[in-house]
Amino acid sequence: MHPKFFRILLPLAALWLTSAAGKAYVFEMNNDQPPKSVSWTRDRTVQMQLSLSGPPAPSGSDGFTTFNQSAEDALHVWNPYLAHLDFLAVKNSPVHPSDSDDEMSVLFSSTVFGKDWGANTLAITLLTFRGTVMEETDTLFNTHYTWDSYRGPLRPGVVDFHRVAIHEFGHTLGLDHPDNFGQTVTAIMNANVSSIDTVQQDDINGVKAIYSTGPAYNSGGSAPVMLNISTRAFSGTGDNVLIGGFIVQGPQPATLLIRGLGGSLRAFGITGVLPDPTLTIYGPQQHQIAASDDWFTQPNAAQIATYRLDPPNSIESATIITLNPGSYTAIVQSYSDSTQPAEPGIALVEIYDLHLTNSRLGNISTRGLVQGGDKIMIGGFIVGPGSTKPVVVRALGPSVGDAGVANFLADPTVELRDQSGNLVASNDNWQDGPNASQINGEGFAPHHPSESALQVTVTPGNYTALVRGAGGGSGVALVEVYDLSRSP
Repeated sequence: MHPKFFRILLPLAALWLTSAAGKAYVFEMNNDQPPKSVSWTRDRTVQMQLSLSGPPAPSGSDGFTTFNQSAEDALHVWNPYLAHLDFLAVKNSPVHPSDSDDEMSVLFSSTVFGKDWGANTLAITLLTFRGTVMEETDTLFNTHYTWDSYRGPLRPGVVDFHRVAIHEFGHTLGLDHPDNFGQTVTAIMNANVSSIDTVQQDDINGVKAIYSTGPAYNSGGSAPVMLNISTRAFSGTGDNVLIGGFIVQGPQPATLLIRGLGGSLRAFGITGVLPDPTLTIYGPQQHQIAASDDWFTQPNAAQIATYRLDPPNSIESATIITLNPGSYTAIVQSYSDSTQPAEPGIALVEIYDLHLTNSRLGNISTRGLVQGGDKIMIGGFIVGPGSTKPVVVRALGPSVGDAGVANFLADPTVELRDQSGNLVASNDNWQDGPNASQINGEGFAPHHPSESALQVTVTPGNYTALVRGAGGGSGVALVEVYDLSRSP
């Protein structure tokens, strides 16, 4: 069985409505022999999906009029003490909470994912890990109690959500109950709710002991190059997997961070995502040179996280690789084996140029299945600061058919939009465009008149190229973005 299904859920992370007892912090443990403490990959950004609707809204006595606001603040209470980790909240998340989707969901519920609550249990955090590395946590608050968000002494009959959330998020970080292990300390991590309404020194010492050390954070270079090129499209099976081709230009190798995303697209309201993406990189002779599945299990996981480009979902894929100048292919498709069939869905292939040398990304050319709604194909790129940049954007369909793909998009259209969604340029049938002769003269003319192309000069910023079928058509298409500038 693929190791991602080896899951351990720890109901130790429960908070009770009884009286407190409780010398120092203790850690959540993987109790395999020998027991070892568990924690997140260093430098990871742990993205928490807040879906806290249901009970009556808090009174606002502490400034919070929604439980999502209170939960976000509870996460921020921990962040100053996490030198090599960061909590990020997605408020009013569109993610449908599940205990097996590798999303970190926070919600009110009348059950624990269909199971009954234990007696007197206010909240529970379920921990999933592999070995000593956290994979997923889900935090649930019991709707059988009356909740508010306030400070100071406990109020009879009304539970303070904020202090309970701080406690539960301590479990998310890897802290357990000190008083359950014979410790007598003042701590919000004690097993019993009390008038302690924020983290205490013992709690702080605990998370510092885990996250005070780690690799230094990095940042990629900043230059007038394409710092990122990406494509979002439907990835199926066979000819319909998502295939991204790219070129490294220049006199030196280039260091790239490449990602294959699926699950984390849910946070943007996208449904039908690729549930378990894998990433495979092929070189100029189509030899496999790298592969990734479940990025957080890789030896270079912390290095990926140092650039703050770690995928939000643990079973997404990512790798850092240094490539010589030439043409390469990145394929994103569903994980499958003898027990798990491949599943189709919307995926994103992304390539970040860390710009550690004078070489650069020259283009991306991605093939995928274009359908309607969220299942159109979207090519994105980021132009770094420094100067404007001339680009050519193409949407090809019949040319894909020329290569032997039967279900090609007969009449593709393309729109280029800026980061605010404003239309920069659009085209259907490249010969009708205002830059047709220029595109032809530069050697970028599509082979078929029904295909689309446009050439524009763009300022630094984020851009997306949207590929659809004219009249709602569907089929396999190719979106391409070419950098025409001479700058490194």
